[in-house]
Amino acid sequence: MVVGDKLAELLAKNGVEYMYGVPGGQTLPLYEGIRKLPGQIQHVLMRDERSAGYAADAYARLTGRVGVCDATVGPGATNLVSPLAEAYCSSIPLLAIISDIPVFWEHRRVRGNASQAIQQIEIFQTISKWQTTLVNPRSLEDTLDTAFRMATTGKPGPVVISVPMDVAMTDFSYQDSDSVLPGAAFPRFRSAPDLEEVLKAAQLLRNAKKPVLVVGGGVHISGASRQVKDLAEKLQAPIITSISGKGVIEETHPLAFGVTGSFGNPAAAAIMQQADLVFFIGCKIGQLTTFGYRVPQRTVAVIHLDADPEEIGRNYKNSVPILADARLGLDAVNVALTDTKTVNDWDFPAFKKNQEQWYQETAANAPQAEQPLRPQTVMDALNQVLTEDDLVVCDASFSSGWAAAYLKLTTSGRRFLAPRGLAGLGWGAPAAVGAALATGKGKRVFCLAGDGGFSYSVQELEVMKRLDLPIVVLVLNNDVLGWIKHAQKDSYQGNYIATDFSHVDFAMVAKGFGARGYTVRTLEELKDCLTKEKSMRGPVVLDIATDPWQNPMVNA
Repeated sequence: MVVGDKLAELLAKNGVEYMYGVPGGQTLPLYEGIRKLPGQIQHVLMRDERSAGYAADAYARLTGRVGVCDATVGPGATNLVSPLAEAYCSSIPLLAIISDIPVFWEHRRVRGNASQAIQQIEIFQTISKWQTTLVNPRSLEDTLDTAFRMATTGKPGPVVISVPMDVAMTDFSYQDSDSVLPGAAFPRFRSAPDLEEVLKAAQLLRNAKKPVLVVGGGVHISGASRQVKDLAEKLQAPIITSISGKGVIEETHPLAFGVTGSFGNPAAAAIMQQADLVFFIGCKIGQLTTFGYRVPQRTVAVIHLDADPEEIGRNYKNSVPILADARLGLDAVNVALTDTKTVNDWDFPAFKKNQEQWYQETAANAPQAEQPLRPQTVMDALNQVLTEDDLVVCDASFSSGWAAAYLKLTTSGRRFLAPRGLAGLGWGAPAAVGAALATGKGKRVFCLAGDGGFSYSVQELEVMKRLDLPIVVLVLNNDVLGWIKHAQKDSYQGNYIATDFSHVDFAMVAKGFGARGYTVRTLEELKDCLTKEKSMRGPVVLDIATDPWQNPMVNA
C-alpha cells in the first residue's frame, strides 16, 4: 500500500473525521488516500494554510478530538507557524502534517536550491510539543501513534509530522494491525493529585473568609465544569474565569461573576482584589487575568491546580500545588471537604447589584447616538437574540474583550471561543468554520471580529458559502486598528501613525463571495438584521459602524 494511502487509513482509524488544509503537489499522495476513503475523512479546503490551522484549533476545542491540518512544503508549512503557536500557548492538541522534498534531495535543502525547500522542521521546535520527519515507511504507524500520544497527554499541544514526497509515494507491504487506538480523543490519560497537597489546599479553603475560584481553559479541556460548580456551592465561593474559562458555569448562577482581568468586568475584578485565598484551576495565571501579575497581591494565599508542573509556582512562587487533571484534582478536593460547613464574608447581592448596574449603564441603557454604535450596545443586542444552542467565536484584540466582558451565557459549556494563547488577528473567521463543522452544522455560530482582524481572513467567506455554514459574522467596523490607536493616544501624546484604514464595505464584500451582507448604522438596523437571521441559511455578514474610541479594558 502506498504510504499516502496508509496514512489516511491510520488517521481514520484514530478517529479523525475532518482535516483542514490547502493542497500542494507534494501532499497529493495523502489527498489521494483520503479520496479512497469516502465518508470517513472529510477534507476541508481552506483558502490559506494559516486558516486551516485555526479551523482545526476551534474544531479541537469543541469536539475533544485532535484538530488535523495539512500544508505543503515551504511556504505552506511556514503559514502554519501562527496557528501552531496559538495552539501551543492555549494547550490545544493539533496534528500538522506537512510535506517535504524527497529524501535524496536533502543536500539541496538550504535556501531553496530544491524548489521551496528550507529547514522547515526546525521552525516548529519552539511552538510544538514534538516534531519529526518520516524517513522510513516501516515506522509510519508508530510515528502517528507517538504524535497523537504527545498531542493529547500531559499538557495538550500541537505536533508536526513532515513527510518527504518520495516517502509518501512509496509502495510498502503493510501488515494489518488491530492495535491502533482512537488516538485523536483527549485528554488521553488523566493524572491524579498528591493527597498531601490536596489536604493542605482543603485546610486553606476551610479557613478562608473570602475564597475565590479562578477558572481557566484547562477546565474546559478536562470537562470539569460540574466539579467546579460543586466546589463553589460547597464553599459558597464566587467563580470568576479567565477569557478561556468563560462558560465553565452558567453566568446566571448566583455564584458566577464572569470574566476577571483586563478584559473582564469590574465586579469580578473587585472580587479578585478582595479575596484572601485565590484557587486557580486549569489556569496558567497569565498577564491579562492578573492585571499584569499584580492581582492577587503576593501576600494572598494561592492554590494552583494544573496538569503542567511548569506552570505551578511560575508567577506565584508560594502556591500550594495540586498537580493533576482538573477533573480528578477537583474530585479529590471535593472529597476532602466532605461535610465541611464554610462561613465566609462575601456579600454576593452587593456584587451582583454592582455587576448589573455596570452592565445597564455601559450597555443596555447607555446613551446611544444614532451612529456610530458603541460595541457595548452591539453586545447587548446580541445577548437579546442569543439562544442556548448558539456558539460565539471571537477574533483577537478588542473583539475578545467586548465578548468576554459583556456576553451573557445562560448555560454552561464551551460555547465561547477566543484566541488567548497568542492572540493573533485573523483567528475568528476560520475558527468559525471549524466550530460550525464541529457541531455538524447544527448550531448557529456568531463570529465577532474587528475590521482589522476580519481583513486577515475575509477570504474564508468563500469556504463558509461553499459549505453553506450557519455563520453570522458581526464586523465591528471602525476603520482603525483600535488597540494600537488607543495606545498611541494614551502613551504617545496622540501622535498617530499607521492605524487608520480607508473604509471597507464588508457587506458588499460578503455579497461578492455569495454570502448575504447588511450595512448596519443604527441600533434599529442591528436589531432588525439579527431578527432576520434567526434561521440557519448559510453565512451572513453584518458590517456594523462602531465607535473607535470605546475600550473594553478594565483597570485593577
